[in-house]
Amino acid sequence: MNPPPTTLIAADVGVALAAALRAVHGADGTVETWSAHSLSKRGRHRVVRYDVQARMPGGAEVQHHQWVGKFYERDEDACGVATTLRELTASGCGARGGFVVPRVLAYHGPRGLLLLSHESGESVVKTIAAEGAHVLAAIGRALAILHAAPVMPATVTGPAAVLADLQRRIVELCGRFPAEAASLQRWRVRLEREAAPPPTTSSFLHGDLGLVQLRWQAGTIVFLDFDDCTRGDPALDLGNLLTQLRRLTLRKPGKLPDFVAARATILDAYQRSSPRDPGLAPRVAWYEQIALVRKIHSLTFDRTRHPEADAIQQRQGEAIHLLASVL
Repeated sequence: MNPPPTTLIAADVGVALAAALRAVHGADGTVETWSAHSLSKRGRHRVVRYDVQARMPGGAEVQHHQWVGKFYERDEDACGVATTLRELTASGCGARGGFVVPRVLAYHGPRGLLLLSHESGESVVKTIAAEGAHVLAAIGRALAILHAAPVMPATVTGPAAVLADLQRRIVELCGRFPAEAASLQRWRVRLEREAAPPPTTSSFLHGDLGLVQLRWQAGTIVFLDFDDCTRGDPALDLGNLLTQLRRLTLRKPGKLPDFVAARATILDAYQRSSPRDPGLAPRVAWYEQIALVRKIHSLTFDRTRHPEADAIQQRQGEAIHLLASVL
């Protein structure tokens, strides 16, 4: 178990940055100065951007690099992510599918610091608002090629695990909204009854795909945060993504394309870039409902992401609005 990231001292960071510089630019490069800037506190892992000034032997000019550091408490988690990213890069699928993933630069095991290339890009939400169908189709195509990547994570996520998680969340939501308990239980029964068998071949999955994990890089999709990658039904990733898009269109009416049209654009581009799968559409619809339960549950109970009282009240209000829209 690695020490908490808050205990990381400057000397440890310097060692990790120097190792990354040697790995990328040769053994004789030296780090002159560096600075750290927090990127995100969301999720399980703290994320920092490092601005590094380095000099190569005989070089008159200082070179500037931007790298991303992610902190892990367990070596196996960091090494698993690093293996996935290296295999995705080696497969060349990103070049074929119009997407990129961060490159692994170095890992500082004593402090659980994984260093990755910083992939710049714009928010896909903003680019969808500006360019619409063009960006949506690019997301669908890129995701289809990502799912076909010859990468085999150790874990498999099937309908049984998804339903077990669903049952737990429904029980907790019934306790929070007793007036809606009967409707919530009917929703659970219907989802259990409509669960479709997964495809015979499992695909590589991002596992936690949403718009926040995507960037738009001059016509190319950037996929970030492979902490939850798994194998399973590609409809799982699509359901997660489409549910987030649905939520955003409700929150930003008039600023994003109509959800029904946007959903159709993504799915059409996805299906055109992947092998024929006649059962995909109903499975995607099922996983959208599952993702909606998870979102309503997190909006209702998560008090850590935005702990301020007004933010909690706003999130719980959104949960009630989403719940009313589906029951």
